[in-house]
Amino acid sequence: MLTAQSEAETYVEAATARRGEAYRCRQCGAPVTFKPGRVRTAHFAHRPDAACAFGGPMSAAHLAAQNQIAAALRARGLEVELEAPLTGALGDRRIDVLTWPPGRPAARIAIEVQASEIGAAMIEARTASYQAMGVAPLWLRLLEFSAFRTVQTLPFRGSVWIEGYRAKAWERWAHDHLGGRLWFMDAGTGDVWRGLFVPAHRYRERGLLRAAAGEAPARGADWTVVSQWVDLDLDGPYSLNDLRIGQGAAGGADGRPRRFAWFVPAGEEDVKPPFPPPVRVEFRNERVGQSRDLLALVDGRWIPAISEGARSDWRMERRPPRPVLRPL
Repeated sequence: MLTAQSEAETYVEAATARRGEAYRCRQCGAPVTFKPGRVRTAHFAHRPDAACAFGGPMSAAHLAAQNQIAAALRARGLEVELEAPLTGALGDRRIDVLTWPPGRPAARIAIEVQASEIGAAMIEARTASYQAMGVAPLWLRLLEFSAFRTVQTLPFRGSVWIEGYRAKAWERWAHDHLGGRLWFMDAGTGDVWRGLFVPAHRYRERGLLRAAAGEAPARGADWTVVSQWVDLDLDGPYSLNDLRIGQGAAGGADGRPRRFAWFVPAGEEDVKPPFPPPVRVEFRNERVGQSRDLLALVDGRWIPAISEGARSDWRMERRPPRPVLRPL
């Protein structure tokens, strides 16, 4: 836990806690131990025999991400509460980072850092619960980007391209029902990326096709949708200090409008959802089947999205888009 209560205060963050003071859980009131964080992020911990769900174990990366987000939001002048309990949020649920503009508590945003599988039904229920309380959720996927083995870039977009990303069920739901985007946080660097899921396809050959007189028979082929994974377009990296937050509503894949929040990178306008996809797949008919084309939207035009190997520092520095040569 990143927060607890003392004899004098009902809300104490571990970053400002002091050794020797007595602290209790904000949820159940049981004594908790303050761990100052010489090796990992400073935090509070329940005693081993405690059964309180509020103090469930979290990874060091998760705790660090919450602190980094809170610090960046406070630097922008926003109000922040860590591990905020909200009545009606599905039992003992707590929000990782609750934020709102000063004097405007009705514009609350819940930033949820998610590293593990929770299931599509659970994220849908939590999203509905937050919205019923007037809170706009922003789901942030925490992931160790060093796990990506094959990394490419789309040079005309300047984005990173990951083929065969096995998206979790909750990631697909959040992407498809909350604006057609999913935000990622690199657990190793703390930077944030804007992710777009592009339908993946597999190329499968069919049997020999009958040829016209005098021609050799050809082998037909088709592209089929792969449900096990998606292709992932990652736009970034962005520092948390350079991101603003927008909020609004958009209809999801099921047609139901939902209110949610998103990050807005520095220098970009806050475009309201639904967000237009910058990468898409098209098919053209061929004699032996269909051919798959990947296209990117660059300077208002759809052009072939050529991919190439990423540089070794792709996690640390954004590559500027390569200029598109236009015919004279």
